[in-house]
Amino acid sequence: MTAESGLPGQSLTSVSRALRLLLMLQAADSVRVVDVARELGVAGSTAHRLLTCLREEGFLRQKTDSRHYVAGPQLLGLARHFSDQNTLEHIARPHLERLCRDVNEAVNLQILVGADVLCIDSVVEARHELKVHRITGQRAPAIVSAAGKALLSPFSPHQLAEILSTSEEWANRSTARGLAELNRELALIRSRGYAVNMGDREAGVHAVAVPIFDAERNMIAALSVAAPSVRLPANRVSGLVKRLRSASAAVTADYCFSQTGV
Repeated sequence: MTAESGLPGQSLTSVSRALRLLLMLQAADSVRVVDVARELGVAGSTAHRLLTCLREEGFLRQKTDSRHYVAGPQLLGLARHFSDQNTLEHIARPHLERLCRDVNEAVNLQILVGADVLCIDSVVEARHELKVHRITGQRAPAIVSAAGKALLSPFSPHQLAEILSTSEEWANRSTARGLAELNRELALIRSRGYAVNMGDREAGVHAVAVPIFDAERNMIAALSVAAPSVRLPANRVSGLVKRLRSASAAVTADYCFSQTGV
């Protein structure tokens, strides 16, 4: 019985070894079976199985006519994703601060992670006694978040159902009628270009969000303003949308420039 198909402890050992193997690429451009066996303290056959598995999954690539393995497309894609996320965070920060000063409310930069929305940066106004708190690093079900609904809006009904299949929040409220209503709401968000949350995520807190795009017009994040409901009634939404769109366009322009240099 192999570690991959054996007991949970054996599987965890294989995962640990695979992660340690990938970390070897921090110190070297490539690795060989003999390097992996020596570093991990395993037999050559075990090292070869690990390298083969990671190659088949796309995390490694074997050089043509060589015993050397290098980073594969999946690993490079993952690195690029986090690099882009850090770049976006850095680029967006001054725009978040400016928007926060302009509207005197909390401003959040959020991305979609599965069926959740993750806040990667947050700037909170300091002039009100009643305020919402910074939510940097916090996740929430996308369906109860203005930013989350904005980020879900490009997906087809089939894609949406697939994404929501992993959501505990959706499982607790899901009905055929509920899915139809959500799809209608997302269609409205697509047509008007912004989303709102009137207390769905947290009672007494309202939010409005617009998307941020890359150069190919792919939605990569959402920018939102959140405030106590008494300061964000429905009649304030249109004014905030204008400010948000202006800030989003500025972030998009700077981000695209950083990716192309032109």
